[in-house]
Amino acid sequence: MVGGLYLLALLLVFATVGRQSVPRRERTDLRSWTLRDVYYNVRRGVIVLGEHGPSYPALDGAAGPSAQRTR
Repeated sequence: MVGGLYLLALLLVFATVGRQSVPRRERTDLRSWTLRDVYYNVRRGVIVLGEHGPSYPALDGAAGPSAQRTR
């Protein structure tokens, strides 16, 4: 029960972010949303939030020159 409510709240956050990322004149009215609109807004919200996440350095370049011994 709690997991379902958490998932619903998470989808609501993603849908809200996705809707806000669209220009105002291109947005659909909330009353006329269908499941397809919810899906695309959630998908757009995940993309928007994914682009603003932390960036991690490449794992293959972890052993840089400071880790090598010089003579």
